[in-house]
Amino acid sequence: MVTTAGILPVCALLTPCRTGAATPQDGNVIVISVLRQIGLWLGRLLVAGSRWGAERLPIWRWAKIFFRASFLPEQNYLIILAVVVGILTGFGSVGFIYLLDQIAEFAVGPVASLLDVFGPANLVLLPALGGLVAGPLIHRFAREARGHGVPEVMTALANKGGQIRKRVASIKVITSSLTIGFGGAAGREGPMVQIGSAIGSAVGSWTKLDPHRVRTLVTCGAAGGVAATFNAPIGGAIFAMEVLIGRVQTDFLLVLLTSLSSCMVARSYLGNYPAFTAPAYDLVSGRELPLYFLMGLVLGWAAILYVRALYKAEDLFSAWRFPDYLKPAVGGLMVGLVLRYFPEVYGAGFPAIESALWVRLPWELLVGLFVAEFLANCATLGSGGSGGVFAPSLYMGAMLGGAFGTLVHVMFPEWTAGSGAYAMVGMAAFFAATAKAPTTSILILFEMTNDYRIMLPLMAATVASVYQSHRMSPFSIYTLKLHRRGISYPGREEAERAAQRMAAPHDSSP
Repeated sequence: MVTTAGILPVCALLTPCRTGAATPQDGNVIVISVLRQIGLWLGRLLVAGSRWGAERLPIWRWAKIFFRASFLPEQNYLIILAVVVGILTGFGSVGFIYLLDQIAEFAVGPVASLLDVFGPANLVLLPALGGLVAGPLIHRFAREARGHGVPEVMTALANKGGQIRKRVASIKVITSSLTIGFGGAAGREGPMVQIGSAIGSAVGSWTKLDPHRVRTLVTCGAAGGVAATFNAPIGGAIFAMEVLIGRVQTDFLLVLLTSLSSCMVARSYLGNYPAFTAPAYDLVSGRELPLYFLMGLVLGWAAILYVRALYKAEDLFSAWRFPDYLKPAVGGLMVGLVLRYFPEVYGAGFPAIESALWVRLPWELLVGLFVAEFLANCATLGSGGSGGVFAPSLYMGAMLGGAFGTLVHVMFPEWTAGSGAYAMVGMAAFFAATAKAPTTSILILFEMTNDYRIMLPLMAATVASVYQSHRMSPFSIYTLKLHRRGISYPGREEAERAAQRMAAPHDSSP
């Protein structure tokens, strides 16, 4: 039924046509008026409809309806989410690296200038200041952000259905930037793993996925973090599968897509460059392989020594009756004392690694830098500072491997490569032993250096280092924390049986 309210406005518009001769100008006026009236009616209808939708359906749910209403198969839906997680993680990585660079410039610039009154001791105070700011932030807002972060991600995967608090990502960005930028000896890959995982968890929770799918997106985010940090998409994906999941499974496609998309975002802003530039090294002679294998045994022993020292430092700081939020400042002061004599361990230490690869450091300094990084990293992370263990492992492996290479090249100069080749191989072998992740180490070193010719020495040293580390401890630097907390993780039963076999001779001794 048409009401009079709807007829009267139109009749009023037509009235001039009845009272006089119709002209084209009058016709235009009538058409414009009718169109204006229709526009007003449509406008009122749209306003009423949008108000109804806003009251009953918040705007953030419209996006989910769009995805769901397209009737995508589940796997295609997950592919879209994996790419979204990768893009967000890539932007998070770029933002984190930019913030870290800005804070580092601020620390060595204006802040260091203010501390010039202390003379050479100004470098000692910088890490302490970083810890003094980062410690209260971690203690107040997100205690999961302390340390290297990967065990916390593994804990969320095992016990919490992949749920990670949303604030963890922002707090991890800020505190890690403060810790590393002010000179703390830690890596940036640990923070990026935790940041990417928090993004994956947030996307999974926002889209109301089941716990299994949320865990998948958390793993995807971790892969994207490593890939963007080191420009290594394949290595990032394998890291997530080998370290976090413990095996490669059907979700590897999603993890690889996230790693790829995250790496592409990072490359568009940071450039497509390898993480390290180094000369091209090769196997000089087949007689070198036993030397690389021997170096792997040495590095495997040193890696387990480092893992034990790091957890011992955490235990000592935890047992110390001192405010937790001030402990990172004390650890930073200890790092500053190391920097007083070895400034090359400042921050992530990438320039020193490249110097070792280019054979610019004498063997005495290589050994000294290994010890310095060993102590500084234990002080940084043991006290509760925020950072990773990947870059420090590469650092220590490069220094110890370079020192070993210098020794063997002096003994056998005709058929051995320079110390830079051993430093390059030592990077991967040391991390492989700490993380019990040989596949990740081999692939990520290849992607970081773009050099495939060193593959045979790399495989020999990595096999030896992992073999030695398994003989000394069945736990990696990541799973040891979960074992101490009694949390289940992939391979836990096998690791605990191995630990019991190792402890048996000591228990049966008189």
